Amino acid sequence: MRSGDRMTHHPDTGLSQRVALGVLLRSFPPALVDAVLDEADRRERRQRLLPARLMVYFTLGMWIFKTLSYEQILAELLGTVPGLAVANGAEEPATAAAIGRARRRLGVEPLRLLFERASGAAAGPDAERYRGLRPVWLRRLDVSTPASPANLAAFGLGAHASMNLLIEHGTGRVLAADIAAAGGSPERVLEQVPLGDVLLIVDERPLCARLWTAAERLGAEQLWPLAVAPAAAATRLPDGSALGKVTADDGSELVARVFARPGGDGPARLAASILDHRLAPATELAGLYAARAGADIDAAGVYRDGDFLEPRSKDPEMVRQELYAMLCVHHAIGDLITPIPPSPRRIHGG
Repeated sequence: MRSGDRMTHHPDTGLSQRVALGVLLRSFPPALVDAVLDEADRRERRQRLLPARLMVYFTLGMWIFKTLSYEQILAELLGTVPGLAVANGAEEPATAAAIGRARRRLGVEPLRLLFERASGAAAGPDAERYRGLRPVWLRRLDVSTPASPANLAAFGLGAHASMNLLIEHGTGRVLAADIAAAGGSPERVLEQVPLGDVLLIVDERPLCARLWTAAERLGAEQLWPLAVAPAAAATRLPDGSALGKVTADDGSELVARVFARPGGDGPARLAASILDHRLAPATELAGLYAARAGADIDAAGVYRDGDFLEPRSKDPEMVRQELYAMLCVHHAIGDLITPIPPSPRRIHGG
């Protein structure tokens, strides 16, 4: 630490910001960053004051140094990480406008690929299991963006971007993400992860026939909150659940097991696609839903005082760039403060 500097800390992890930056470098070393730049064809053809590799770390650093200006973030990076600066004889530091142009040259794809590498590494055999299934949450986070004309045109009224995430139960690691306009189609995120051994636990949203069918086609079992009781003709089962038809958002009927959701806010029932109560008793599934282990992605300081931190960008592509960077930061810091268990854990006799 330079003389006279104060040690500031990441608001939720307690890590010093420079330690957090070191964690990013460990998780995303220059060789990996260069590889994704090559894959995205973002390597420079000529030397620049703000090269693509530096701008990848800059975009990640925006989530570490959340309160600093562009110029201050760049100064922190260049003063802390050796080798990022380009010796080209320039005496004046880069301006915010120049940094913004460099971010636009970089684009979304390198950060998306970096997240993809991180999420692929996270999808290992050490995840929690429930009776042979891997519990994974489907979460939707609506993100407020600056209400610029471009963001309003891309994200609709209110300029809210929607992130549909697949989050590993227990560890909170984000396995896949899709960023779109608010209420965007969540089926796309299901295509990014093999679902053949997954129990998909869906967050608070209406029972969607299209999404149920997509998950079923991809081989996932499902657990949904349910606001409407099943038909009176439902068959009562020994575990207290009822087997019958439930009405989805489009008026169609789906066959499911329905049972009580003890305590908490929201719908009082849950619906499961596992129809044999002996394979997944109602009390176990209700407990799994109530645990919400890893369902919230606040481990990496994504939230502050319960509110989602807004991206800074007034351009929708740069919003997506920031959000993929945030997910990368979540992986890096989340793995540090939530260590991966040394061997597979089991829930309820899996």
